[in-house]
Amino acid sequence: MKLEDCRHYPKVFLHTGDCFLAVRPTVVTTVLGSCVAVTMTDSRTGFGCICHAFLPDSGGNGVKDEPQPCRFVNLAMENMLASMQRLGVNSRGLTVKIFGGAGGLSGNAVHDTFYVGQRNVVAVEEFLAGRGIPLAAMDVGGEHGRKIHFLTHPGHVWVKRLQRLSSSLAASAKAGRDRRKGSRA
Repeated sequence: MKLEDCRHYPKVFLHTGDCFLAVRPTVVTTVLGSCVAVTMTDSRTGFGCICHAFLPDSGGNGVKDEPQPCRFVNLAMENMLASMQRLGVNSRGLTVKIFGGAGGLSGNAVHDTFYVGQRNVVAVEEFLAGRGIPLAAMDVGGEHGRKIHFLTHPGHVWVKRLQRLSSSLAASAKAGRDRRKGSRA
């Protein structure tokens, strides 16, 4: 199946810190840098869910205490798994995939030393391992952002690599300087 074949499905854009649970086939799109998107699909029911988390851990706050739990990997994963289980999905039957977790996007050595992208990926892997849930696929790390499209019922994911953010910001700043120089003449 190709992404072009999905035109007739409802479409949702997933913002940072959000989760989406689909009981009907839906195409969910999001854009990732150091954030991670985790998809869970149950082939038996066709249910699927996805999160867009930007920090690895909530620091001990639970889902009920956090106003936007899906911004943290640990709470997003708990929320998604609990939601799927409430729908009668067995966690052993889930197909789980991870995307994102890029590093080096900011062009700022101080920011990059925190390795948020890598820590996000590790948080997902540890959560899954702790519950005996296998990881089916991953496209993580590197220095490029990703735009993903997730077709919920079969669990298909299409990934588009984006231009390195620090390069595009530098090019944009240079273009702005060049325009200003040109307007002065």
